[in-house]
Amino acid sequence: MKKKKNISSVAAERLCNTCGSCYGICPTQAIDYQETSGGYYLPVVDEKACTHCGLCFDVCPGVHFGDTLISQMPVDPFTGVVLDAFVGKATDKKVFDNSQSGGIVTALLSHSLETGRIKGAVIVSMESGSPPRPIVRIARSVSELYVAQKSKYCPVPLLGFFRELKEIDGPVAVVCTPCQLHGLHNVLDKMPKLQNKIAFTVGLVCDRVLTYAALDYLLSKARSDKSVPSILHFRDKAVSSYPGDVHVLSKNGRSVIMPAATRMRIKDYFTPARCRICFDKMNVFSDITVGDPHGLDGIDQRHGESMVLVRTEKGRKIFNYTKDKKVIDVRTIAYEQVFQGQGIDKKRQQWAGYVLAWKKQGRELPNYCDMVENHTPIPAEMKKYLQDLKSSFNQDNFLSRDELIIYVEASLKKKQLIKTLLFPARFSKRVISKLSFLISNYWNSSPSSTHGKR
Repeated sequence: MKKKKNISSVAAERLCNTCGSCYGICPTQAIDYQETSGGYYLPVVDEKACTHCGLCFDVCPGVHFGDTLISQMPVDPFTGVVLDAFVGKATDKKVFDNSQSGGIVTALLSHSLETGRIKGAVIVSMESGSPPRPIVRIARSVSELYVAQKSKYCPVPLLGFFRELKEIDGPVAVVCTPCQLHGLHNVLDKMPKLQNKIAFTVGLVCDRVLTYAALDYLLSKARSDKSVPSILHFRDKAVSSYPGDVHVLSKNGRSVIMPAATRMRIKDYFTPARCRICFDKMNVFSDITVGDPHGLDGIDQRHGESMVLVRTEKGRKIFNYTKDKKVIDVRTIAYEQVFQGQGIDKKRQQWAGYVLAWKKQGRELPNYCDMVENHTPIPAEMKKYLQDLKSSFNQDNFLSRDELIIYVEASLKKKQLIKTLLFPARFSKRVISKLSFLISNYWNSSPSSTHGKR
């Protein structure tokens, strides 16, 4: 047999989005995941166990869409099809209070489990550890769903659950980011007999994930003792009003709360390169999309609510049944407001800009990029797009995780110093941001700068 390409080349080119499709489908279990020094979580192939069947490469959504995704590509891939749009929350107080926003996802899954519509739900929970890391579970009880609440802005090989799926006697629901859902459809193209094992999908709105280095950076800011297991919530409204601050809890009882701005400031430093060229912020291939209610009128700004887009008839049936049983309390909204609040017009320009920047670096793009309408990037932003990609690709050039974290901290201090010393208070935030970027870019690209060099 002719040897077929495996997933190694995808990881090497940083096209991998850590969805887990390769890990879940590998017939010889020759694939595992490892963290890089820069915080990527990438598949590693055991060449001795690999039979070079090519399945891992065939299902990888990082490089291509399969038949289902291509046939279902919406006319507008940035918004997708919307049957109904709502905003609201779970009626169960425990679920709502423990949620990141409105608890709608947990309410949908809990009700589906209790009524026997599903036998399990594929979810991700943040586990206590040194350091803490998210893990994938097939939840079979409401209590397991409760533990898995709140977002994990980390790369997670969710589709590894296919290794356990045969043990579940009945269908499961899947809660996933867009790239994980892309991988799910690609896997089902190769394993159509498993179609009836997926009851429905709940897609999470996803602007990007962050590498594991971001999680470790936040732990370092909390001065967390590395020898003591801890857990980190990227957003915890239980310790502050919605949308919630960063919360680190240690096994020794120590609790540290950091403002949400701490997380927001580091996003560009720890964004995986592959996230930059993903168009699907709104999870357009899901049955039901759930996210934060950005830009919507009349929202409970203190306690939070969830925005919901029903995309398929299957999703409509599940959602309406849950709504009719008073498990959730929602009201109808205009979906146009959703896309405005989520900044989709800006997303179109950013996507086009990062795709162009990716091309300028001579790198291979996923096969579906030609299917997405080619919007015009903002010329003035092209330097930022190129610099952002360069930064993402350079994360693994640091000799250690600690060295990367030290560099990011120093860069943030430089930016703050620039703002404090050079920019009058009368300057707008947009002007300050633009000037800060230009000066920082010049500073970091100067010949005397040696960060990230081996």
